[in-house]
Amino acid sequence: MDTDKLKFNNGFGGFDPDNNEYVIFADTPLPWINCISQSDISQKACEPFGFIISEKGGGYVWSGNSREGQLTKWYCDPAGDPSDEKIVIYCGGVSFSPFERCTARHGFGYSHFTGEMSGVSWELSVFVPLGKPVKVTLLSVSVNADSEVAVRYSADSVYENRIYSSTDGEMQRVKAGDKIDFVFLLSKSDAYFEELRDHHTCACELGRVKEHWRERLGRIKIKTPDESLNVIMNGWLMYQTISCRMDGRTAFYQCGGAYGFRDQLQDSLALLYTEPEKTRSCILLHASRQYEEGDVQHWWHPPENAGLRSRYSDDLLWLVYVTGKYIDVTGDTDILSEKVPYLKSRVLDASETDRYENAEVSERSDTLFAHCLLACRHAMRYGAHGLPLIKGGDWNDGMNRVGIKGAGESVWLAWFLCACIRYICKMSRLSDAGRVLEDRRAMLAEADRIAGCIEKYAWDGAWYVRAFCDSGRILGTSSANECRIDSIAQSWAVLSDYGNAERAGKALLSAERYLVDRENGTVRLLTPPFTENSTEDVGYIASYPPGVRENGAQYTHAAVWLAKAFLNYGGLSGTDAEDFAEKGRRILDMLNPVNHARTQLEAARYKTEPYAVAADIYSGDKSGRGGWSWYTGSAAWLYTTVLEDMLGFCVRYSYENKRAELISEPRVPRSWHGYSIEYRYGSSVYVLTFRKGSGGTREGTRAGRVIPLEDDGKRHDISVVI
Repeated sequence: MDTDKLKFNNGFGGFDPDNNEYVIFADTPLPWINCISQSDISQKACEPFGFIISEKGGGYVWSGNSREGQLTKWYCDPAGDPSDEKIVIYCGGVSFSPFERCTARHGFGYSHFTGEMSGVSWELSVFVPLGKPVKVTLLSVSVNADSEVAVRYSADSVYENRIYSSTDGEMQRVKAGDKIDFVFLLSKSDAYFEELRDHHTCACELGRVKEHWRERLGRIKIKTPDESLNVIMNGWLMYQTISCRMDGRTAFYQCGGAYGFRDQLQDSLALLYTEPEKTRSCILLHASRQYEEGDVQHWWHPPENAGLRSRYSDDLLWLVYVTGKYIDVTGDTDILSEKVPYLKSRVLDASETDRYENAEVSERSDTLFAHCLLACRHAMRYGAHGLPLIKGGDWNDGMNRVGIKGAGESVWLAWFLCACIRYICKMSRLSDAGRVLEDRRAMLAEADRIAGCIEKYAWDGAWYVRAFCDSGRILGTSSANECRIDSIAQSWAVLSDYGNAERAGKALLSAERYLVDRENGTVRLLTPPFTENSTEDVGYIASYPPGVRENGAQYTHAAVWLAKAFLNYGGLSGTDAEDFAEKGRRILDMLNPVNHARTQLEAARYKTEPYAVAADIYSGDKSGRGGWSWYTGSAAWLYTTVLEDMLGFCVRYSYENKRAELISEPRVPRSWHGYSIEYRYGSSVYVLTFRKGSGGTREGTRAGRVIPLEDDGKRHDISVVI
């Protein structure tokens, strides 16, 4: 193949923008996979089904649930990269796999493999037809001389499955230049096999899959001077969010299968502009996993929905936050009146940290607003400093023993709770269901009180501390030997909109100084890391080696929040908001996976896929190495932060004008002369062209513009001066 046409060719692979594929033509440092799945968040459209597959054919297949419904085994073996499925081509006394010495093309909803060996050339495609829980493998084989060819397919697994092969494995005489086609199917049952046995029919189904993803991922397209940004934003981040995080909930390094209460809610924020109905369904689904007392299942496995009742303190608040964001964009206040049942089970007793259970569905139902208000009320339990209790951990699951005795407090959670209180008060004004909140002023005063306690007790002189332990030990203080500073307490001082402006600016600059490693292109979550010899047991975070995952590595989710905070900050006296925005843009550059693997040397160090965000990147001895890839909420946050906070694309519903409006408030580099965003809004297409002002001057990156949106079936070309 002509590798010169690939963008960001690093010696292992590169992007083919014409076909929206990542092409791999050499042995990669670790398996580089595709996650191919189909589902519907409401679980009504089709049976969840999918598979992962690497550039060498490794991977596994599931039906119903990626952990509980395996049809072939999930291995997580980067050295062997095995698969229970086997395809062997026999020709002229030689046998080989079509995944040997092949070129792999990972696309949206499919992967394609081509190769040539011993006078045999082949093409192989794998995909899941729309609405059909079947893995389809199409193989076409041709020879350069008259030969006898046989192909055998098998799926030897410890799990039950059904397979179909269009060949019995017998030798067939093939003339030079001729092509023979094969179809292989794998599923939980053979219900769909009859209609998929024909190669031509399956090829048409593959075309439908490609068109489905082309339309779905093309509802927002950007074109900027930064080609690495264009590549990752025009498909890959959204595909990772939908196919892996929301539908599959699995990847090479983690086979979860569960809905995480905070996880998929956050993921659904990336769909607000293109598939808001999916966000709506996600909100209502998660509300149904709330207990009568107000706490929620930390995670659960559909379809039986057995899950974990835990003491994590932040999960329930994400229901409030995401509902508030959803209403901001859509104006759909009717969702607040939707009736949703609770769960019921025995409350955790004092000796239980958590409990895995099949909770009952309660006879009691209430409005979504009531669910949100209950979540806020449940979270408003405070410790000695007037801050919310961290209990069994907050967003950082690994800090699960900081407050396990019931006294520890979380500063990050305090910022987040303030933001959620503001949302609950706003929602209460917009819906009849919100009338149950009788005194909004008292609620808002409570948020102000919490913020005041943060400023009084949690300011360390140059940044905010992270938490107060049960013992009184402070995490995130300058005098500590471990975790002197933690990223998210600084970010959310800005993102909550409750932090003191001058202090919040200093906190961001401190985070940049101590956590941003420009030399290695990483943004640490905290520093220094915890060790197994810590004076206090703060949780399982210390079981990770220093510089791995949450324990002092880059945890990309939090790093995106830091970039978002820099982009949104503008309140430190004597500084230019543009200076902070530039720092945020530089962090986004560092988080773009394309930029970790531009050369062969960089790719060999990074090791994981350049087309998918990694949940974590190591620091320390293995600095720059990617950790768990694909299965991370970082993809959704990176997408929305680039789109909204950098490119200035933000849709909000105006109750005054009774319409959706696009609020254009870009914070792009000064060097950019222009860029464009194409947005499909219902039946309409909006083409926004952003350009410098007359004379080549910038007229302020924060100069907003309101653009009314109409679903009128027309094309709207709009020029925006930046």
